[in-house]
Amino acid sequence: MEREENGIVGIFDINFDSGERVWSHEMGELFGIAPGEPPEFQSVLRHIHPEDRRAFNMFAVEPFGPDCPARATSEFRVVRDDDSVHWLRLVRVTMHRDHGVRDVVRVLGFVAEIGEPTANRQPWQHVDLAA
Repeated sequence: MEREENGIVGIFDINFDSGERVWSHEMGELFGIAPGEPPEFQSVLRHIHPEDRRAFNMFAVEPFGPDCPARATSEFRVVRDDDSVHWLRLVRVTMHRDHGVRDVVRVLGFVAEIGEPTANRQPWQHVDLAA
């Protein structure tokens, strides 16, 4: 993994069975979201760089599709309230319940700031970490 730019790692856990959504204080800090603001997708999306929003949305809904890898990583930019742009890397684990149709149960992972995208990869190209 590339060097973390500021040493901060945020974690998140979304449990679709219970409806519980948890994110660490550091998640909010990395995305530029005010402390105490609830972990809502719209809060995150508001800070995604405009050129990365479409791909971010696609990555976010991927767990609900039939071909979602169990583990994936992606890199994207966020724009904080001071208009500074920062690259983040998100590593996601998706847990499914198999009963004929894949049913997403939980999505969890972590996010860290990186200095720039990984060499020889385009932003939003994700990698199956299980490979």
